[in-house]
Amino acid sequence: MSESNIENVATIGAGTLGGQIAWHSAYMGKQVTVYDISEEALEKCQAAQAGYAAIYSSDLNASDDDIEATRARLTFTTDLVEAVNNVDLAIEAVPEVPDIKIDIYKKLAAIMPEAAILATNSSTLLPSMFSAETGRPDRFAALHFANMIWALNIAEIMGAPETSDDTLTRLTAYAVEIGMVP
Repeated sequence: MSESNIENVATIGAGTLGGQIAWHSAYMGKQVTVYDISEEALEKCQAAQAGYAAIYSSDLNASDDDIEATRARLTFTTDLVEAVNNVDLAIEAVPEVPDIKIDIYKKLAAIMPEAAILATNSSTLLPSMFSAETGRPDRFAALHFANMIWALNIAEIMGAPETSDDTLTRLTAYAVEIGMVP
């Protein structure tokens, strides 16, 4: 087990950043499920993976075996229960609309494993705006990645007042494990 104890990850939202976070986490050895309500969004995300494979091959010298192993660690689904039933960490990457985020947090609260951490990739909204809605305020924080995650390897981590030290420590360790600078 890793220092973070995070091996199974879900990205909630298959847009640009959700897809990049998923690919990069899988490339770095994590099992990742990508969830989106839209089959079309999942198809676009899967199509983008071919581009990421080419980028990682050229920019990071990833071998064909590395790329195949990355693909093998990725799963795509429109079933939220399936996406999070065995996660250690779910990273929400839905649009920056508070009502959309609150809706997904309430759904996740009812189905995620009790010990799992929930993180938002939000760059504009504070985690304290949502911690009460998550059903796990002590295990909720922001974990923000920049676009082009493979080149701009910075992870911003921000807790809310209720976020536990253990959650922040584990998120920091996870960021390091996937090659980020927290």
